[in-house]
Amino acid sequence: MRIDANRRNFLRGLGVTLALPWLESASGWGAEAAGDKPRKAPRRFACLFMANGVEPGQWGADGNGKEMTLRSSLAPLEPVKEHLLVVNGLYNPKALTGNVHLAAAPNVLSGAHVTPSTSDLLVGTSFDQLLAAELGGQTAFPSLVLGIEPPTLGTHKGYSCIYSGHISWSTPKTPVPRENNPRALYDRLVGDPRGLRKAKSALDLVLEDAKDILPRVSAWDRQRLDEYLSSVREVEQRLSRVPDKGERRGPRVEDLIAAPAPQEPPALPDHMRLMLDLLTIAFVTDSTRVATLMFNNDLSRMDFGFLRPGSSDLTNMHGMSHAGGADYALMNRFHAEMYAHLLTRLRDASEGESSVLDNSCVMFCSSLMSGGAHDRTQMPVLLAGKLGGELKTGRTLTYNKAPEGQRRLCNLFAKLASGYGLKSHAFGDSTEPLRDL
Repeated sequence: MRIDANRRNFLRGLGVTLALPWLESASGWGAEAAGDKPRKAPRRFACLFMANGVEPGQWGADGNGKEMTLRSSLAPLEPVKEHLLVVNGLYNPKALTGNVHLAAAPNVLSGAHVTPSTSDLLVGTSFDQLLAAELGGQTAFPSLVLGIEPPTLGTHKGYSCIYSGHISWSTPKTPVPRENNPRALYDRLVGDPRGLRKAKSALDLVLEDAKDILPRVSAWDRQRLDEYLSSVREVEQRLSRVPDKGERRGPRVEDLIAAPAPQEPPALPDHMRLMLDLLTIAFVTDSTRVATLMFNNDLSRMDFGFLRPGSSDLTNMHGMSHAGGADYALMNRFHAEMYAHLLTRLRDASEGESSVLDNSCVMFCSSLMSGGAHDRTQMPVLLAGKLGGELKTGRTLTYNKAPEGQRRLCNLFAKLASGYGLKSHAFGDSTEPLRDL
């Protein structure tokens, strides 16, 4: 039994639209009329960025398959390591000159030279926005560009600090504005033109439409839809949670509804997980196929004191990167936990015989290897997902001893371009598609 073309993609209520996940009872992604042949599940790209580099001795992996051994900072990824590619030795040649931070962070997705300036910005169009231009017409949002911290203002050693808060660039001169606010992101995904969410849950508003669809889908789809609606309800509940005074278990409604405050957001782990769960919803419902999330601005002084309550050694991320050692490795591990959280959610979201993660490439990176040494001769890069069968995961790839032309970060993007069906596979300063990927 086919679902009506409108109902197959959305549940609708009074002023609210909730996108549906992939359902086997409906025709394939993008099919426009009854009788169309089902199409393959969409391929998606996401990049998660962590500022200020890593503690190198605790970062990385050795071996492949079941024998892959993750070092301590990546230990949270053990349950999903079969979906990983741990990539060593890639670097961005254009980041070797200029400011050790601001010439290396805004170009992680372009490989372009960052022009020193306190006013006129110039980098390069980023890979995510190239994909958004090619694929974005098929979804409600060409891309989602997300963050946690407000943009940094001012200058740093001859560079505008705007550089520190943007890895997505729609043109070499134009950074894409970020959405840092979980409530605002939720309302963008669900739709709330009349402000009805203030009085009622979005799920309550589309409940009648859901009841009409459920009897017309398979038993598997009913379970899938129930799981999806439960995940949306969970996010709603977390968005509306108001902690007791002084409690930091969850973000306050007023902090989430209002524009981001100049200080760092409260309840940092909850803030990050909310953004990742909303990103999952966006991918599962095919609301977008391209996304970036900056966990921190480069040069960030984000407070990670919650990792060891009572300690003053974890309260300044940038300062921690210079000190290095066990504390900084602990902070790296926290970010790996966030990455693992997203991968687990995408892995558990089914699309027929595959999963959303199987049909995606989810990148995690930083602009520096050793944060304390400002090492730009290589970058920490992780990939996850099979990109619809284009990538073979569960491997460690090492390019440190390869010729310079084979180590360029843009070679990775040139390789991925073919996996997304782009006509041109050249990108930035790439010399060839990355070998062995």
